[in-house]
Amino acid sequence: MSDTGQERYVIQNMGDRFDYISQLPDCILHHILSFIPSKDVLKTSVLSKRWNNVWTSVSNLDLDDALLYTSVIDCRDPPEETCFVNFVERVLTLRGGLSINRFRLSCRVYFDASRIYSWVSAAVMHNVQELDLCVFVEDPFVLPRSMFCSQTLTSLKLEINCVLEIPDIICFPRLKTLYLSLIIFPDNDSTQRLLTGCRALEELVILDCEWILKDLTISSLTLERLTIDDLPYFGPPDSDSGCKIKIYTPKLLYLNYRGYPLNEIFLCDVSSLVETYISVPVPHAKQKEVASHVVDLLKGVRKVVSLTVADNTIESLVFADDLLTHLPVFKNLTHLELSVEIGNSTIGPLMKLLNCCPNLQSLHFAEVDLTSVSFCIKITM
Repeated sequence: MSDTGQERYVIQNMGDRFDYISQLPDCILHHILSFIPSKDVLKTSVLSKRWNNVWTSVSNLDLDDALLYTSVIDCRDPPEETCFVNFVERVLTLRGGLSINRFRLSCRVYFDASRIYSWVSAAVMHNVQELDLCVFVEDPFVLPRSMFCSQTLTSLKLEINCVLEIPDIICFPRLKTLYLSLIIFPDNDSTQRLLTGCRALEELVILDCEWILKDLTISSLTLERLTIDDLPYFGPPDSDSGCKIKIYTPKLLYLNYRGYPLNEIFLCDVSSLVETYISVPVPHAKQKEVASHVVDLLKGVRKVVSLTVADNTIESLVFADDLLTHLPVFKNLTHLELSVEIGNSTIGPLMKLLNCCPNLQSLHFAEVDLTSVSFCIKITM
């Protein structure tokens, strides 16, 4: 490992020692090379004639313009972008008809809409199973329609800071994991069309996306894990209005929500929910409105078996006032984990929550300061 934190791969001269690795079957060599970035896989072609073409048929491709990104950060003259383009083009061209298992493309500095479009299309044509795209766009960007009808995709990760344009026809018969980050949702109909087209979806992650719509429906008959993280990196959102998110997921087992939340979340059908993680920071404005949303969220997960209430969620309930009387009874809850700063203001909401857990078997306090107040918890079995 170098001082800069970047991995270095050193090729040593083995002298007259026998090269056992080169004698391994291609399938094993491909598996070994699948753990190495593509730019370093290419370097193996200098080892011997045996390695000349091995790199062209690896099943996992990791194409990252990190070199350009690092050069810009260091204020050095960045290398020619054509080097990166030529490298990607060569990797895809020399594959022939071989399939791709995992295709990761990260373009944080380099952006050419037409070329990125063609590279993604090529990955789809090579029957890619896991597609991971990280693209920082400067202009409107449209993903190829062929991607939305892939018959082989099992995992799709999109980290693109633009409006996600959804075509009319979407069919992901094998897609199980969908990860959306920095996406701007245009309207409810197109978003729901995307989810409806994921017929086998099991996990959905929505991270730091922008809600320009007033209503969003998340409906899936197959979804088992849902993560919504709308906690911006730079503090509370400027918008005064939130989005109403309605969730219809009868097979959902795990829910992770992290946000302020200015968005209202309605858990309309989560009858199978087992585990929930809720993290809400102390609101700087609209405290009572946020507290009301937290109470509603807790009411929606009242059937869970395991509940984690993290960060400052309990603190947000300080502003709930009489809304605390509407906290549900968690009849199925056996494990509760709390992260709370216990003081005179939070002891009331904390004890109210604990009193709503009649069948609790395990209680874990994480990162709790107990020095400022004394209290007693009595558990009757």
